[in-house]
Amino acid sequence: MRWGRALPLPLFTTIILLTIFFSISASAGNAGVGVLNVSPKFGIIRVVQQDNFIRVYLNISDYNSWEDIYIVNVSLENYGMESAEFIFKQYSNTESYEKLNEFSETSGEKKLLVKEKCSFYHSDGTETVADRCNLELLFVFHSTGFTRLNILASDFEGLTTQAHIDYNIDEAMRSIDVIIIPGLNIPIIIPPYFLDLIAVILGIIGTIYFINKFGKRNKNKKSVL
Repeated sequence: MRWGRALPLPLFTTIILLTIFFSISASAGNAGVGVLNVSPKFGIIRVVQQDNFIRVYLNISDYNSWEDIYIVNVSLENYGMESAEFIFKQYSNTESYEKLNEFSETSGEKKLLVKEKCSFYHSDGTETVADRCNLELLFVFHSTGFTRLNILASDFEGLTTQAHIDYNIDEAMRSIDVIIIPGLNIPIIIPPYFLDLIAVILGIIGTIYFINKFGKRNKNKKSVL
């Protein structure tokens, strides 16, 4: 047997594939579910203005696991100029998996972020996709003027997703819900009165249905008599 002879192609290919597989598994072992890397995605973004505070609720999904999300930036833009930036870092850096879970801001002398009111949440379960993939964040900051909200989420590999929401706080006291279309990152703003409108429409439909049904019963009774 000649040891210097090259390995057969099928055996060589198998070794390469196994090496790649175990490399991926090792790198995903601390922050992932062992699948090829994909970028994070936004779910529902909710902006609530109340009691001189603005709350930004974020639902972020990463199909590699919520643990693969490294950093989330929320910046305020006022007529084209950035006025404040808020940051959530899940890890201290991209070289390690040391948990940080820290909120901070780079707003200069004007401190807007209320750290004690900010929070993060993820499920410790593994039963559902939501348990394994969803990270929920709450940014709370003092009311201030801005015309646009920019949100950027990044994972360990540098893949990002972003959303931009036009929002003029000077017009009125506003609270909005925004749904991000998966894959397109197109924000759809749900007006504050949307749920009330649905309730009114359902009430009208229910009333019409009841009147029609009650009217038919009376008509049938009269026919029998």
